[in-house]
Amino acid sequence: MNTKKNIFLWVLYDFANSLVSIVFFLYFAQWIVIDRGISDLYFNLTFTISALLLLFTVPITGTLLDKYLRRITGLRYTTVLTAIFYGICALFAITNNEIYALIFFTLGLYSYLLSFTFYTPLINDISKPEKRGIVSGLGITANYLGQFAGLLIALPFSNGTLNLFGSIARAETLLPSVIAFFIISLPMLIFFKEPKKESGKFILKYHIKEMITETKLLFSLSSVGLFLLAYFLFNDAILTASNNFPIFLEQVWGVSDTTKTYLLLGILITSAIGGTLSGYIADKLGHKRTLMFILLGWAIVFPFIGFINNFTLFIIATIFMGLFFGSNWAVSRSVMSYLAPKGKHNLAFAYFGLAERASSFIGPIVWGLTVSSLISFGSFRYRIAISIMTVFIILGILVLFKIKDDKKEKVLHSP
Repeated sequence: MNTKKNIFLWVLYDFANSLVSIVFFLYFAQWIVIDRGISDLYFNLTFTISALLLLFTVPITGTLLDKYLRRITGLRYTTVLTAIFYGICALFAITNNEIYALIFFTLGLYSYLLSFTFYTPLINDISKPEKRGIVSGLGITANYLGQFAGLLIALPFSNGTLNLFGSIARAETLLPSVIAFFIISLPMLIFFKEPKKESGKFILKYHIKEMITETKLLFSLSSVGLFLLAYFLFNDAILTASNNFPIFLEQVWGVSDTTKTYLLLGILITSAIGGTLSGYIADKLGHKRTLMFILLGWAIVFPFIGFINNFTLFIIATIFMGLFFGSNWAVSRSVMSYLAPKGKHNLAFAYFGLAERASSFIGPIVWGLTVSSLISFGSFRYRIAISIMTVFIILGILVLFKIKDDKKEKVLHSP
């Protein structure tokens, strides 16, 4: 089932979910910590709790989907729950009730992250193997365009031009993004067609045992485990650097918020370009090989932007870095689709989602310890921190070397 309609709907959904995510991660974080004075620790615990919930539920849902249920069914439930929980969170934010807002943000975040375990594997239903890189690239492009749209939607609320509820500006940005997310995601939820699976009797105890058995089988018969380890390492570095990049800009270069905004928009544009181009390149060159070149790019760009002293060259390098952002996720997603054994795609992508969401774990600790223990170095400690991220990239490359090219790729690229 690889109709153009399904591809369009799948890409459109990527646009929708990125729209709401960037608004919440930018403005809710600032509202809850800066405007309402909630501890950074409590805010960050929401990510830990969501990750733990995913750890216990994703393997079971992945097994069930591979055996009995349709992926679109799970996506419908999680999307609606995301809209409901984030919507309630936004309402509590408007009324300055930070405790309940934080609780419903956690629930919304969990539903949002869980939705990817249903959404991402649908790429196998909508695209042929030789076109999977292109489709994945289109999805990543839509993701970054959605972030761009989210920033534009939130802008008049964040700067005070629009104030519909008489609340703090950052709180005003949340509800419009939730409404936009739900409306734009509706076509996918209503019109997407997926082949039905034969239903069977569900027994929880049996399916937990089956999940354990299926997981052992997945990791024993494929390179999925190695790829997840590699992905955990290099994605940890990328997420850590991106999450701390505004602080890096402030401490190292002292740039204004306006400059930061323009720089972010530039990165989003090049990310969209990178997501699209990398899909075409991966389909021609090979997905694993393309990913290796992308990671080598990261291994060069981190120390370069860390130690460059010319601001013009720094801006150019940072904008160019956006190409690696978009291409990294596009190609990683397509590599997983090739490595996952037939009939195990949902379970494989469930663990892929876990690796993606849990990967910003070790990197932030290393970054935090570096900048806190090298205070005497001044702003230079931030240059050291971003350069250290190169170690994670290199470790990821070394693990990736151990993965053999998938048979499908060998057939596809053989003369």
